[in-house]
Amino acid sequence: MEVNLESSIVGLGIQWAGIFLVTILSFLLTRSVCRDFLDYWTIAWSCLALALSALLVTFCLHVNPRVCYTFYCLGEYAFGYLFVAGCRNLATGVQLRRRDLWAIPLGVLVAIALPHLCDNFSSLLIPHAAILAGFWIVSFCVLRPARLQKHWGSGLKVMSVALLLLTLDFLQYIPTNAYTTITGHPTSFTYLKYSSLYDLILEILLGFGTVMAVMESIRGELEDANLELAEAGSRLRVLAEQDPLTEALNRHAFYAFLEKNPNQNRTRGSLAIVDVDDFKSINDTLGHSAGDAAIRAVASAIRSIIRADDLLIRWGGDEFLIVLVGLAESEARARLSKLNGILARTSLPGLDECVLLAVSCGIASFGDAAGLERAIDSADREMYLCKQARKSAANEDSGYPPQLVGIS
Repeated sequence: MEVNLESSIVGLGIQWAGIFLVTILSFLLTRSVCRDFLDYWTIAWSCLALALSALLVTFCLHVNPRVCYTFYCLGEYAFGYLFVAGCRNLATGVQLRRRDLWAIPLGVLVAIALPHLCDNFSSLLIPHAAILAGFWIVSFCVLRPARLQKHWGSGLKVMSVALLLLTLDFLQYIPTNAYTTITGHPTSFTYLKYSSLYDLILEILLGFGTVMAVMESIRGELEDANLELAEAGSRLRVLAEQDPLTEALNRHAFYAFLEKNPNQNRTRGSLAIVDVDDFKSINDTLGHSAGDAAIRAVASAIRSIIRADDLLIRWGGDEFLIVLVGLAESEARARLSKLNGILARTSLPGLDECVLLAVSCGIASFGDAAGLERAIDSADREMYLCKQARKSAANEDSGYPPQLVGIS
């Protein structure tokens, strides 16, 4: 970097201006994005800008170089330390801890010692470049867990490439400056006159990579939040359309199904209205918990005689609607005729004796969506007539309402 002092000062000034702009951009991001790794990187870029300022003061004003070199080294080590901390936080979520602070006094000691142990900037740059290259490669390594995550994309790739190139860039300073220090003659490599510009290009690349990584972090969190919202919405839809007691559909789900299936006009089938007989006496004599268990038992019995794609809807308190799409009315009646046989001896939780459950049902066929409502009314009337007939028959046989408990 001593090939041409004037060109070095110009290159260093351009590098300082570029790093200053990256610092401002990073600072502006912190005003709207709250991320620990962004805070670490913003302070790191600020430290690098201060380090380059100290070096500019040395070259331009010719003040005590050892003092300025100390601040230069201290600023760049702070930059490397905080950049590693930001990369670790990005990859693992780990913040700086008390046990990580041991590196601070070590960095201060090295920053103070190097300017006093080295005769000029070329000799200083040999260990200094090796230390900075170590920071770059450590940053690259601690980013590995983040690179394995799916939602990280181009930003992390840009950062990784920039870190590897910066490592090579700073490592090449070691042999070139060692040659200058040993021989006392500057190297003949012309490209070294523009080394500050190379550093700037790679550091700007690293800066843009950090900005892209911040945006990808926000995008990943938004995608996770959207996924959680979708899952929550799905759960809410289930809660809104499912009867919690029987896990059957409810009326809302039935009408939503009709709205979402406009081709229902070409659907034929049968439907049934099923109502539990004397359900009030179950609640009155056995309690509401037994009544709830009886409702669940009826729903379970209905599921055992219908097909997997048939609709079971809890239509009311103890009333169910069954939609058997594509099934003829005769087949529907054959299936529903088995229901009371299944319910004849039902065991309910907490009861030692079986309960006699019986249902009344009405069945009707439909040919399109318009006929579905008429079929429901027709089935409901038939169910009511069946219920009245069963009550009349029971009263004629016994002279009193049927008992629901006592069959063992």
